[in-house]
Amino acid sequence: MTSSPSISSATPAAIAELEQSLEHLKVANYYLRVALDQVADGVVIVESEASDPKSGQKVLFSNAAAAMLAGADPESGLRGLGLNDLVAGAKDAATLQQSLRLAVDHGGCHECECQLQSLRTQTPVPSKWRVRAVFNSMRKLLNFTILISPAAVAASAPKPEPKPAADDLDAQSAQLRKENLAALAQGIAHDVNNLLGPVTVRLSALIQQVQEHPGLAHELQLVFAGLKRAKQFTSQVVTASKSSPRKLEATDIVSLMRDTVEFAGAGSNVHVCVRNDENLRQAVADPVKLSQVLQNLVMNGIQAMPHGGYMDVQAVNLMVGAAGDGKLKPGRHVQILVRDRGCGIAKENLDRLFRESFTTKADGNGIGLTTCKRFIDEMGGDIRVSSTPNIGTEFSVYLPAAEGTGTRPLTAVNAPPVPLKNGKGTVLIVDDEDDLRKVAHMILTRCGYEVVQCDNGQDAVRIYQSLFRTGTPPDVVLMDLTLRGGMNGTETAAEILHLDPDARVVCTSGSVTEEVQMVFLERGFVGVLPKPYEAGELTQVVHRVATMMKRH
Repeated sequence: MTSSPSISSATPAAIAELEQSLEHLKVANYYLRVALDQVADGVVIVESEASDPKSGQKVLFSNAAAAMLAGADPESGLRGLGLNDLVAGAKDAATLQQSLRLAVDHGGCHECECQLQSLRTQTPVPSKWRVRAVFNSMRKLLNFTILISPAAVAASAPKPEPKPAADDLDAQSAQLRKENLAALAQGIAHDVNNLLGPVTVRLSALIQQVQEHPGLAHELQLVFAGLKRAKQFTSQVVTASKSSPRKLEATDIVSLMRDTVEFAGAGSNVHVCVRNDENLRQAVADPVKLSQVLQNLVMNGIQAMPHGGYMDVQAVNLMVGAAGDGKLKPGRHVQILVRDRGCGIAKENLDRLFRESFTTKADGNGIGLTTCKRFIDEMGGDIRVSSTPNIGTEFSVYLPAAEGTGTRPLTAVNAPPVPLKNGKGTVLIVDDEDDLRKVAHMILTRCGYEVVQCDNGQDAVRIYQSLFRTGTPPDVVLMDLTLRGGMNGTETAAEILHLDPDARVVCTSGSVTEEVQMVFLERGFVGVLPKPYEAGELTQVVHRVATMMKRH
């Protein structure tokens, strides 16, 4: 029988390599410990199972904050103590053990409130315990990581104080300003989208022509993604300026969180790290309003770090116990944490943070966090904040979980251009933007269509009438809504539909939002093509409409 190799039989080179690896491991552990000692909350890692049921799982690691909270020597820490020894009494020990079991059963983490027993004094400290079960790749439980924060530091958003009824004149003035802002935002979005239109159409077509040159195609794809972000930005400007009705749905938090953070952090010297549980549940939310909340929280964090640095945005599964947790009902939730490393918030300001008109910014108006709280309340969730001056601030957004998990699909920004679709027929393009009209003409001609174009409503009616009388009316009319001078797009479409009820008119505009698309369909339009559109989107819509059955 051959014996297994031992250290004594190893070559000098192998021993040197082993010693070097051990030294690297020691250095890495040292850096990790230094980093964890910078965390303001207590961090404790305990065994996966308790060898002694009375004292509970043994502490494997604790940072300096955990030792100080428990009244222990920061040098020796809490290592060797049992988890149950850290809480005050059997009732809290049972609560904490229940949290450990729920973290294992449901994945992700679980929160509870227990009294932290001070080893130096007899006065326990009310604390929040966030328990996370750590598994390996084979789903074997390795240990538990626990974050301990004194409850006195955390502040839940207070209920809004009743406000006196506003004077009718002031209310009317505020409403007028709001309507003017919405109109201005929509006008700006329309003009920007018109500028983006020709570039988006041409670039999306060009990418499909250079696929045999991977390097060039990749560079063009990056430019194309930038244009799509600009399109998303104009849509968000319009949405943010309007009061949209409540719309709750199962929302993929992963994709919403990543896209929102990318948008909010653009151009900043702060790097935002985004993380989420592997099987993160979907949340019941209004995706537009939730995106606005996350934008606000991330931008606040960035402003609190003028010299740059790192922020964390993390989403985890959370199970609330049968007793509930403040405003949160028992059951499954999704928790989104936004954590900065900025100047922090003074303790006396925490309870006032969500009150309208309260702000610590010289040029602030105090409505951002108030609006965030209102939005989250409408979704049946809660928003809370904890902060330590000169360490940083953490906002926690809690939302009810929906059934199923949220996977990250290929987002609109990262997706390749929509493929071109060939077809046949006659298309009438009515648009006062010369560049966009010419590019659309080129793309449709290349895909097999005959194209007629004009830049005003009067000529559009005349051209359609002429072709209609010869028995060959256009198969599709692409109608811009905001034509300069004379009839606008809606009036022109009405004239054409009066002449030919079977006319297939598609609305194209840089200011059409999802909420008003149905209005145009009810007015006789057969489709809506928001600007700026891709070449592929243009040809796909034209092909679909051209092959539609006639309505009469």
